[in-house]
Amino acid sequence: MPLRPPCDLFVLAGEASGDAYGAAVVEHLRPRLPDLICAGFGGQALAGAGCEIEERNEGLAVMGFLPVLARLPTFLALKRRLRRAVIDRRARAVLGVDYPGFNLRLARSLGEARQRGTRLIHLVAPQVWAWRPRRAKAVAHSVDRLLCLFPFEPALFNRFGAARADFVGHPLADLVPLGLDCAPIASELGLRPHDRLLLVAPGSRAKEIEALLPVMDEAVQAALPRLAAERGGRVVAAIAKASETPRDLYRRHSDLPLIEGRYRELCARAHVGLIASGTATLEAAIIGLPHVICYRTDPLSARLVRQLLRVEHIGLTNIVHGERVCPEVLQDQLDSPRLVAHLATLWSGERREAVRARLA
Repeated sequence: MPLRPPCDLFVLAGEASGDAYGAAVVEHLRPRLPDLICAGFGGQALAGAGCEIEERNEGLAVMGFLPVLARLPTFLALKRRLRRAVIDRRARAVLGVDYPGFNLRLARSLGEARQRGTRLIHLVAPQVWAWRPRRAKAVAHSVDRLLCLFPFEPALFNRFGAARADFVGHPLADLVPLGLDCAPIASELGLRPHDRLLLVAPGSRAKEIEALLPVMDEAVQAALPRLAAERGGRVVAAIAKASETPRDLYRRHSDLPLIEGRYRELCARAHVGLIASGTATLEAAIIGLPHVICYRTDPLSARLVRQLLRVEHIGLTNIVHGERVCPEVLQDQLDSPRLVAHLATLWSGERREAVRARLA
């Protein structure tokens, strides 16, 4: 077989958020390094930034102990192929973006390439302060450079004298623009200026949508008459559809309108949101949308997390603030009456204004 051409940077992005962050890094590098040759594991964003995609990341965003276990042969085969690709392309540097369970294991398997001079970098340090703090030493020895999103994280890794860890801030601070154009959203949903939008964002993974959307839809149907009567006017609900997720997956659980690929514009136009825990909640917080943080996983994964978790909150909005700014409704607590009650609280009044002030 012909030899693969060498590359300067090999990017590893297993999820949509990592694909966006990795693409932003590549785009910022190009003015400094016009001849940069980039290859990697990712999706549309990295491809659009001029990265040669060796392996696509569709269908690989899974969470929870049992779902990961079920896909283990797929992940092991992918890891072998990517390891071979990094070695064959003689990458000068490898940038793993988040997705630590996969990316850091792959980094540890690249000892041969590392000895030949390939530098291993990881963006988005694993949250060892939240659970399994003993991982910090193994993480620090897996890579040469660790780029952290929170200012208190470098000290957790630098004490081991291995990888150099630096605080770089959160990419969303740059990626979420101000002054988003909501007019196309309003036109598509038929919204008048004084109509209010209730955003439903059940995530992008199939398991998330199946676990969250039925109860979110039930809560929306129960809440809409109450919310409309509270201050008058029309209330419209819509679902934020992930571009990579089939429509029929949403349609199994809800008939609400689907808006694809314009999540930030939806947040900017919405009055309140029901949002799956994850990066989407931080985007909503930056935009200033009061929201309810929702999550449910399989019982075994939930039991393991409860035993390992070392923080009081799971929502990024609340972790950043160090307090419960937006309500979190999780696992057995996730039911329609609770969601309706939280929606009503955030819809108007002092609680809504307090949340908006904290998000600002």
